[in-house]
Amino acid sequence: MNKRIYKLTGLLFLFVLTLMGCNSWLDAKPEDRVTDKQLYSTVQGFRTALNGIYVELNDKSLYGGDLLVTGIEVLAQRYDFSGNTTDISKVGNYDYTTDYAKAKFAVIWEKAYSLIANCNKLLEYAELNQDVLNGQNRELITGETYALRAFLHFDLLRLFGPIYKESPSAESIPYNTKYSISATSILPANQVIEKILNDLKTAEDLLQKSDPIIENGPQNQDSEDGLNHYTYRAQRFNYYAVKALQARVNLYAGNTEEAVKAARAVVAVQEQWFPFTKYSEIMGGTKSADRIFSSEIIFSLYHSARSDIFTDYFSPDLEPSAVYLPKKNLDKFFIQETDKDWRYSSTWLQASTRDYKCFHKYENVSTTTNLNHLIPILRITEMYYIIAEASTDATEALDAINKVLYNRGLTELPNNDNLASTVQEEYKREFWGEGQLFFYYKRVNEPSIYSFSEGKSITMDATKYVIPLPLSETDYR
Repeated sequence: MNKRIYKLTGLLFLFVLTLMGCNSWLDAKPEDRVTDKQLYSTVQGFRTALNGIYVELNDKSLYGGDLLVTGIEVLAQRYDFSGNTTDISKVGNYDYTTDYAKAKFAVIWEKAYSLIANCNKLLEYAELNQDVLNGQNRELITGETYALRAFLHFDLLRLFGPIYKESPSAESIPYNTKYSISATSILPANQVIEKILNDLKTAEDLLQKSDPIIENGPQNQDSEDGLNHYTYRAQRFNYYAVKALQARVNLYAGNTEEAVKAARAVVAVQEQWFPFTKYSEIMGGTKSADRIFSSEIIFSLYHSARSDIFTDYFSPDLEPSAVYLPKKNLDKFFIQETDKDWRYSSTWLQASTRDYKCFHKYENVSTTTNLNHLIPILRITEMYYIIAEASTDATEALDAINKVLYNRGLTELPNNDNLASTVQEEYKREFWGEGQLFFYYKRVNEPSIYSFSEGKSITMDATKYVIPLPLSETDYR
């Protein structure tokens, strides 16, 4: 592994947790550098290190940008760049040979592996300092860290790995479980999947013992002591997030029975802990509109500067050439029931300066809640889609998709005849600006996808779906 990847991990920032506001545990600010030995000498130090990983997931190269709304959604052909000759439009043409594309994907790779290295360092110190980190603190902190390590590797596999459906044994990425500057082997994709699932099983076993979400739900409020170490569990990689990721990974790997089993475990507590967002909350006006359907989120990141996503990419105040939008072809994704779909009417708004609608999911609302700071990573709706796609019980599959359609204001399906196509259309509608559509296309090896820039469907193949490994990785082997 390229030594540059580890520059960020030689020393960790000591984050000052101001403990002001309901999510202050994650509103971190760097104050001073400390040695690893000092950092991991206390339980608070372990918490600080873990919080730092969560904060860095919001980096623009990861889930604050490229793996949320920019690079990955450009690959899914979400935006109309017709007539645009900028570098990002070339990414939309799957030209991975430009310096811009090489640099963009190299940064994603290096940032993700640097956070994986931080996960490994935390886990190694957890073994060394068992007298410091023990009991519930140990189970929660290490459980979340194993889950984060699996999560990051999986998205790297989905981006840089082969089309798994066609070539499960093809070379893909390294799976790093040790903090080291030495290069680790590039593994076949199926071995990476095995290691991801092993890490998730470890995380499940740890969190099942101690995660407060199992008995008390997400608890989206401050704790009595104000420290919030055991609340806001949906903003941590909690037990149900682990089960949801197990479902996602198993479906990607073609393990449909295991995927459905894991999805069922999350759906079983949906009404209790992840209730569908009500229409009145979604359409609450600009002051309180819950455009991210927050009650349904199993795991989200807390991003203090999330509003930058809207102002940098989607605002109608941007120059037309700078805005990331499908522009006039949006109805192709919402099809016949555009006016009924709650996701459309709440999020896609017309501005007087545009002759097309703009995407407002990440625009701030005037509210004191967390709606202005959450980035969705795992949703309960995906669990229903997995059951609808993969269950061998036709009634269960139909009930699953209809559960979502009903709670999006859409007409339910009378039978299973259009089930598969409806699931695909739901991935298009549900995950706008959440980075999941390209991965769906790649998983099913969709032969053609609709391009807003081209105004038509374009042919897809492995040369477009598989991102080349960065030169910083291949040149050092």
